[in-house]
Amino acid sequence: MKKIFKYILASFALMSITSCVNDLEVTPIDPNITFESQVFESEEGYYQVLGKIYAGYHVAGQKGNDNESDVSTIPDGGQSSYLRNYWNLQTLPTGEALNAWNDNGLVPLQNGAWSADNQYVAGMFYRLYYMIALTNEFLRQSSDSKLDERGQGGLKETLKQARAEARLVRAITYYHGIDLYGQMSVITEGSADQYPTAIKGKELFTWIINELNEIESLLPEAGQAEYGRMDKGTLWMVKAKMFLNARPFTGEDNPYDGVTSMNEVITLTEQLIAAYPLDSNLLDVFSVGNETATGIIHKVPLDPVRTQGFSATQYVISAGTSSTYNDWVGVAQNAAWGGNHATRSIYDKFTGRPSGDKRGATQSLGDVGGNANNLDFSTLLVINAGLEVDDPLNYTQGLNVFKFKNRKSDGSFPDIAEKYFVDTDWPLFRIADAYLMYAEAKLRGASNGTDAQALTYVNAVIARAYGNTSANITSADLNLDFLLEERGREFYWEGYRRQDLNRFNNSFTSPTYLWPWKGGVQGGRGLDSYRVIYPIPTQELAANPNAKQNTGY
Repeated sequence: MKKIFKYILASFALMSITSCVNDLEVTPIDPNITFESQVFESEEGYYQVLGKIYAGYHVAGQKGNDNESDVSTIPDGGQSSYLRNYWNLQTLPTGEALNAWNDNGLVPLQNGAWSADNQYVAGMFYRLYYMIALTNEFLRQSSDSKLDERGQGGLKETLKQARAEARLVRAITYYHGIDLYGQMSVITEGSADQYPTAIKGKELFTWIINELNEIESLLPEAGQAEYGRMDKGTLWMVKAKMFLNARPFTGEDNPYDGVTSMNEVITLTEQLIAAYPLDSNLLDVFSVGNETATGIIHKVPLDPVRTQGFSATQYVISAGTSSTYNDWVGVAQNAAWGGNHATRSIYDKFTGRPSGDKRGATQSLGDVGGNANNLDFSTLLVINAGLEVDDPLNYTQGLNVFKFKNRKSDGSFPDIAEKYFVDTDWPLFRIADAYLMYAEAKLRGASNGTDAQALTYVNAVIARAYGNTSANITSADLNLDFLLEERGREFYWEGYRRQDLNRFNNSFTSPTYLWPWKGGVQGGRGLDSYRVIYPIPTQELAANPNAKQNTGY
């Protein structure tokens, strides 16, 4: 079937791994602990550990359930997983989502009032370093000297690609870190400092780009990786994201010596667009079976039997679904948690555009007699108890968002009987992003590429959304303000929004770019400017004498 799943499942019995950060021990809970000599006695063992690294985006711990998380910062293990925390930090403060649970830490996130003691801010921080610890241990154990020591010198060439993949995962972790926290301690397989010192700005940016440059030639060609693994396409997207965000990440337009950031974005997105066709059917990207979608550059595999967890698509679907909708969405009633809903800001992005945009397909629950099973499968936004939100803790107010479903793109249900865990993969990176990034880089001053090509790419995304060219724009319409709103139409609920808002005139904190409940006020308010990044957790400051808090916190 899907080979990577075998690696993931077989990988949960691991050796003890120790990080340089806060004496964080990554110790397997499985009582049948497998020691180093057993794990790495064969080639398969190395790929089992690589599978554990990839699984780390979705699976929280040894068995993927609530009680056995690899990171204990968040008491509920199911809430501690990587992409769940990443989605919360990128989405909840932006108006794209509100959470109705009143869980400790979630309300301050959506109100712009988080502190260094927020468990989700800390949970993401330590997830980053846990992922770094996993990749570093894999790199230590697969080094040439270790292979020679084990009499496995013949694996040196074989494992070069796997080692490059691990370094790419680590580089993505640092990309997320510079975006969310502005600073990171660079810890590699050769680091020995008990109390590392973080770097930021140009220095951290340069380290990440250098790392990506070093491994590019060792990865498979774009689009050619085994399912669930990364290739040059993933690397190109990460580099393009880094250069597009160069100014918010570093305060400089061109922090990497000898490179014009926006020109580099043009070059990288052209390479990506040549390698990944844009899917003609939008629903193919967000439905069961999306492992075959050509427009997903990297898919985080979810499988209802083999990769059970409470993150990624599982979290977005289950937290966004209540028992009113579970049959229509395709999950069991106990997998409909009724947590995340949205302000009208998503809906409003479509009202000023021509009708027919499938991304904004909206129905009212009242118009179908209150029975969600009467909704069209292609509906992505549902008005339940009205568009206005008077109480953010009321799931029925505002929009209920169903961009992702546990059904096939033709509306049919998966063949597998399991209904709690979903079968829809998470699109970590998508080619539609490259189309819009090209246009943005051109508008931001790139000297390569053309205005005509930028317009063509934007219109390709719009035409896919409408199914025709009726809503295509002209060159006079294409500006940065339009692109920010178009990105909101294309990528809502995918964990893009906070980063995008930071890049467009500091709209994330600005008092002039508002949405309902921004800053915890119904009409919206500006945030303190220092909140463009999150604080370093209090426990990190207490444990590491070299750690320094971000300004303002």
